[in-house]
Amino acid sequence: MTMGGTSEHARHSELPAGPAIESRLAQLTPAQIKVLRGVHSGLLNKQIAFDLGIAEATVKAHMTALMRKLNVRNRTQVAIAAQALNHHHVS
Repeated sequence: MTMGGTSEHARHSELPAGPAIESRLAQLTPAQIKVLRGVHSGLLNKQIAFDLGIAEATVKAHMTALMRKLNVRNRTQVAIAAQALNHHHVS
C-alpha cells in the first residue's frame, strides 16, 4: 500500500542540474570531481587511482578534501552527496 505517489514519481527520472548544483560543484577541483564520480560509480580507491592514473594515496587525499567540502563523515555519505548533487535541482 502506498500513501502517495510523490516519492515514486521523484525517483522515476533524474532531475536536471540547477544553479545550486553548479555552486556546490564549483567548490571542487576537477580531480575531486573525477574522484567523486568514481565513488558514485561504486569504485574502490585503487580502481579510481588506476582509472585516473594517480596514486591511491592521492585518491585518499582527494576523499579527505571531498568529505570536508561536502561536510560528510564517510565514503557512503560522499556517495549519497554525489547522488544528491546529480538529482537535486533546488537548494
